[in-house]
Amino acid sequence: MVPLDHGTFRAWLDEYATAWETGDADAAAALFAPDATYHETPFTEPLAGRDAIRAYWTETTAAQEATDVRATVESINRATGIARFRARFVRDATTVDLDGVLSARFVAGDCVEFREWWHAKG
Repeated sequence: MVPLDHGTFRAWLDEYATAWETGDADAAAALFAPDATYHETPFTEPLAGRDAIRAYWTETTAAQEATDVRATVESINRATGIARFRARFVRDATTVDLDGVLSARFVAGDCVEFREWWHAKG
């Protein structure tokens, strides 16, 4: 297994941010392995597979406008990258600010497990 490096994780985060900012659910889903799990919060059942991830992103980003996403690599440990992210968007004429942390585990270059913890203001 090739360890995850900073540049690879940084590039993945950039693609993740671009997919979110543009509302491109196909691009978002393509960032994950076909059988990936996606834990949007610690209290909900994880999404399973690209189709579920695509459907989530389609629904979630549909009501978001003027989206700006920033992510900072915090740590990398073998196959897992940890990042802090901040997002700002307008939903229903209200500006929403998110601040969160994500964990992404990779196998053979694909994200196989994604977890995020976030809070929203607005």
